[in-house]
Amino acid sequence: MNLKLRFQMQAAAAAVLLASGLALSHVAAQTLDPQTPDIQTPDAQAAVQPVAPAQTALVADEPEHPRLNQHHVDCVAKVIHHEAGNQPRAGQIAVAQVLVNRVKRGFADNVCAVANQPGQFFRLNRYNPDRGKAQWAAAVAVARAVLAGEARDMSKGALFFHANWAKPDRFFRSRTKVVRLEDHDFYR
Repeated sequence: MNLKLRFQMQAAAAAVLLASGLALSHVAAQTLDPQTPDIQTPDAQAAVQPVAPAQTALVADEPEHPRLNQHHVDCVAKVIHHEAGNQPRAGQIAVAQVLVNRVKRGFADNVCAVANQPGQFFRLNRYNPDRGKAQWAAAVAVARAVLAGEARDMSKGALFFHANWAKPDRFFRSRTKVVRLEDHDFYR
């Protein structure tokens, strides 16, 4: 299958997902209790349950969060893809949240500066994942959600993580482990 056709098919899939999300929000808005518009009926609450993102959707040409800095999204997506691309969504969110938590704690001014600190991750400017793959699209979606503040902090405030198959070194033994998600342990 040629690349142009594949991209068109993936773009169409992304459009369908976007339309279904809009339809879901419309249904949720229509099922409010008419007597108490601020309180949702049980049917409305069921209609608003989060839907797992499709792993094959590409990022649409019109980003969901136009206020997000695309460079920051790209940095976080690279870290997610490299460090947790094979992990479930919760693990990917936790890895991204570590970057955000470090910014909040003053490690650096932004997520890219945190990700590029010497000895912390890898050389982001030399890492070029295949942006046509579903794994990259999922990393971008997680990065956008975390940076927009739409994802719950699965890391429980962690500032560090490592692969749990590796024996923790002295640095990690002096930290408090807060959660284990699949192949990573997260620490404060």
